[in-house]
Amino acid sequence: MARLEFPAPESVRTPAGLTLHTWTHPEPTGPPVLLIHGFASSTLYNWVKTGWLDPLAKTGRSIIAVDLPGHGESQDLNPVSVRVRDILADLSEHLRQQGHASVAVHGYSLGSRLAWEFSAAHPEMVTHLIMGGSPTDDRLGALKAKQARLWVQEGVRPVDDLTRNLVTLAGALPGANVPHTVELLLSLSVDPYDPAATVPPVPTLVVAGAEDDIAAEAATLVPLVTAKGAVAAFLQIPERNHINAVTSRDYKSAVVSFLQTS
Repeated sequence: MARLEFPAPESVRTPAGLTLHTWTHPEPTGPPVLLIHGFASSTLYNWVKTGWLDPLAKTGRSIIAVDLPGHGESQDLNPVSVRVRDILADLSEHLRQQGHASVAVHGYSLGSRLAWEFSAAHPEMVTHLIMGGSPTDDRLGALKAKQARLWVQEGVRPVDDLTRNLVTLAGALPGANVPHTVELLLSLSVDPYDPAATVPPVPTLVVAGAEDDIAAEAATLVPLVTAKGAVAAFLQIPERNHINAVTSRDYKSAVVSFLQTS
């Protein structure tokens, strides 16, 4: 298969405002890989520039990558009314429309939360789940929405530490639509997140950098999955943090090996 490039050969916009980019393998040997990026990132920055497309394609799979509402190629959409259920519904409907009965799901950071929730809601569709840089708490629920919006609209620095730290990331990438990026975070914060409440009973690989404070408790996801009777493992990447863990060759090699297990 030729080297994959961005933009993808196929891109579609869903009702909730996701843009789904597809690289179709000419001779697929397994279900596609669904990639879900993190907050303030995109398909381009989370997966393409970090070198993920070609290693995944070499496993014989097509690749479907999501730009979440307010991010990447979906940055024009204001996601003020988008909820987790809308994102999950659009993903499952798109996969069914494309004739994909099953898929491997790989999420990073905020994307790993969505990957976990998708896999819990549709375990019959998920062959493998990869959780990269995974938060395990409901930190979004503690965001101060008024302070976040004042920062975007009027430049008033948030007093709350968590809100200030998270919303400051919104403008980290070139060309970001900062108000829309922040609004997705606020929209998703309406929905509580408790990984232990709904656990996907699917084979799972959890990956985190040793210096990743956001994913400091990611290993605790493993016993939740094994208690459901599924295989799960944890990989810690030495000397990597939340930003640069995703570029690790060890991370890519582990995921490729995991996808080749039955």
